[in-house]
Amino acid sequence: MIHNLVLAQYMLTALSSGFNAVYFFGYRSPTRRRRIGALTLALLSVAILIESIYFGFFALFPGQQWARGFFLDSSYWLAVRLLLCLGSLMISLLILRRLVANRR
Repeated sequence: MIHNLVLAQYMLTALSSGFNAVYFFGYRSPTRRRRIGALTLALLSVAILIESIYFGFFALFPGQQWARGFFLDSSYWLAVRLLLCLGSLMISLLILRRLVANRR
């Protein structure tokens, strides 16, 4: 059960971070500070995406001997990664809120 939650968390974080990276790489502003902020958030999102894909790969093979060193206890991984996942989702929600507000 915990293993499936951890795997779902990696997938959700990867999807959210990928969405965030695409948005921030495409962000245009006449203000230099906002462009730098968007680039920073884009790079952070790419880093989270790569990390989630990397560790999510090991979550797919929990019984394999070579993966045990990376995935000793799923409950600890779930707790540790929860804040990173929530942060990425919050950025996604802020982006979606802005996109919806701009349509009106």
